[in-house]
This record gives sequence, C-alpha cells and structure tokens, in this order.
Amino acid sequence: MHAQTPETITFDDAVTIALDQNTDLRRAINDVERQDATIRQRQFDFGPNLNLSTSTTRQFGRSFSQEEGAIVNQTTDIVQLGANSSITVFDGFSNIASLRQANRQGEASELDLERTRQDVVFTVMEQFIDLAQSKEEVGVREEEVEVQQQQLEQIQEFVDAGSRPTSDLFQAEADLAQAEQQLLQAEREVEVNNTRLIQTLQLDPFGTYNFEAPAVDEAAMAEREYVVEEALESAFDRRVDLRAQEASLRASEAGIRIAQSNYWPSLSLNVGYNTNWSSTAALPNDPDPSFFDVLDSRRGGSVGLSLSFPIFDRLQRRNQTAQARADLRQAEYNLQDQRQGVALEVRQAVLDYRNAVKQLEAAESRLRSAERLRDAAQERYNLGSASIVELSQATRDFTEAASAKVQAEFDVAYRQKLIEYQIGVLNPDAALFE
Repeated sequence: MHAQTPETITFDDAVTIALDQNTDLRRAINDVERQDATIRQRQFDFGPNLNLSTSTTRQFGRSFSQEEGAIVNQTTDIVQLGANSSITVFDGFSNIASLRQANRQGEASELDLERTRQDVVFTVMEQFIDLAQSKEEVGVREEEVEVQQQQLEQIQEFVDAGSRPTSDLFQAEADLAQAEQQLLQAEREVEVNNTRLIQTLQLDPFGTYNFEAPAVDEAAMAEREYVVEEALESAFDRRVDLRAQEASLRASEAGIRIAQSNYWPSLSLNVGYNTNWSSTAALPNDPDPSFFDVLDSRRGGSVGLSLSFPIFDRLQRRNQTAQARADLRQAEYNLQDQRQGVALEVRQAVLDYRNAVKQLEAAESRLRSAERLRDAAQERYNLGSASIVELSQATRDFTEAASAKVQAEFDVAYRQKLIEYQIGVLNPDAALFE
C-alpha cells in the first residue's frame, strides 16, 4: 500500500473550508432560512385565502322532491361545487405586529449568523496560532537535542582523554535523553493541534493533511496602543451579537402588541360562490337537462362581513399580555447582561495584550541573559572551572528561555486577534499575522 500524499492546507484554505463545512455555521444558516419562511408567512397573512371544494353524494330512500312537491322513494346523485375566499380586514393590528416581530427575529438570526462566521474564523485563527507555536517549539527542542548531542560527543572526548570523570558522560547522556523526550512531547503537541484543525474543518478523519502555519514576523510583534474607552465604543457599535440581542428586544416589544390585539374586535370579509347538480333535477323547459345546464341554473354567491368581539376568554388575553411583558423584561435583562459581558471581555482582552507585550520583553531579555550564561558555562567547563551540573543547568535554562520567547511571541499575536474579535472588527480575509 502506497503512503497517501498529504493535502496541503494554508490558513486561507482553512478559513474557506470552515465557512463552508462547519456545522455550527450550517445551523445558523438554517435558522436564517427558517426565519425567512416565517417572514414570508406573515406577509401573506395580509392577503386573502382561496378554497375550492367539491363533494359527491348519493341519496336513497324516501325524501321530499321539490320538483314534484311530494314524498318520493328514489335514488339521487348530487354533485356540489364551491369556491370561497376570506380576508382579514382588521384584527387589532395583530398582523402588523406579527410581521414586525418576524422581521426583528429575522434580523437577529442574520446577525447571529454573522457572529457565528466570526466565531468560526477566530477558532481557525486560534488553532493555527497554536499549531504555529507548537511547530516553533519543535524547532527549539530540535536545537536542544543537537546541542546536547554535540556536548555528549565533546564530553566523550574529555572522558576518553581522562580529563573528565565518567559521571560527566552519564550526566550528558541523561541530558540528551531528556531533550529527546521533550522533543517527542513537542512533536505530539503538533499532532494534537493538527487533529483539532481536522475536527474544526470537518475534514475526512482518514485523510492526511499538512497545515501550513505562517511564521510570526516583526510587523506582527510591533506594539500597538489600545485605549480601553475606544475599544469599548467600537465593541458596542460593531459587535453583531449585541445588535442581535437588540433586535430580539424589539421582537419582544412586538410580542406585547400581538397579545394586546386580542382586546380588539376582529373583522373579516367573506366571499363565496357555489352550485350543485342533481340527477333528478329538471328545468321548466327541459325535463332532461345536461350536467352543465343544471350547474348553471343553480349557481349563486354570497358576500358577508364577520365581526367578532371578545367578551370573556377565561383571562387568556390578560395572561398572554403578562407573559409578553415578562418576555420583554427578560430580553432587557439579557441585553444588559450581554453589554456588561462585552465590556468585561474587551477590558480583559486589552489588559491581557498589554501583559503579553511585557511578557515578550521580559522573555527576550531572559533569552539574551540565558544565552550569555550558557556560553560562559560552556567556556568555563571547557577550561575545567565549571562542573557538568552547572553546564547542564545553563543549557536547560537557555532552552526554557527560548521556549518562553516563542510562547510570548505567539501570545502577543493571539491577543491582537482576540481584541479584534472582541470589538467586532475581525476580518476573515486578513492574513493570520500582519
């Protein structure tokens, strides 16, 4: 069996796939379509209905014959045809309020769809950043293994020459084994992040994929100034989930108007037209008329108005209105809570970004110091004035400092994207690191 060639997927490819296949997004699209159908239904509620009906009946036994004016014993076939239509003239403005409510709910579902798109894009961004970080971590651990291998070879020469004890060789071998173990853990983390992307993108689990995660450039690391007040204003203006909640609030207001419409009378216009045929029918000048002649002779119509005024409905109207008011209050509470939640998310995102920038500065300083200490420890060990324990510790400190710098770099990049996401300006077409 030949090995399957991995399919290369870039970040842009992943965003496109996620927006096309993500099940959460599909559910949001389905909800929009369902709300569109509700809006169309509410629009058609303003128009008339039209019903066509037909029925056939066979009567047998004794019955009164209008033609003969007497009781007869016979079998009669009857065909009835009819059409009727009705239109609501007035229903206490319920149809208007229902359409307004459906429009607001449709607006909310469309805004929820837009936020879901942002959720999907941000999830892909987050997982690509995790993947890129894990790959950089693998590079750090590979470099450590290479350094430990070189140290082991050097110490082997020292031990062979008798200038270092055999215990130094054992320590070097242990340090190399530990570095190789950490490399395996880093490689495993890459595979875990690959698996998460496969799940997010709903890809074939039996397929093999190579996700190309771009490296963080200097431009992405450039410090940006975020003002909390400006970020909050942007979030309150741009966050589509907030606007969706506001639309839901307006839909709840329309729900009160729908419930109150039951206190008003309703008026409808009804129009009907029908005819029938009987097998025993006869016309004055035609004792055996045709089917259509009978239908024509018996046709007729009606026009009527129907007025209904509610008197007592076992308090249903009052209960419905009270329920609608409770729903409105709940929507107001939800909007208030969501605004507070957005404010907290934005403030936290800005503070975390500022902290990430400081952490990166500290990590860079730590790495420079760790590199100097490692070089100094290596030189002193070569001269015989430092122990293998000191050299091993300096080497591990340098590796951990390099790993911390990688984590700090990607944390800054992630915090930038998180701020864009929290204030509602995340652009799915933008590069991952810019």
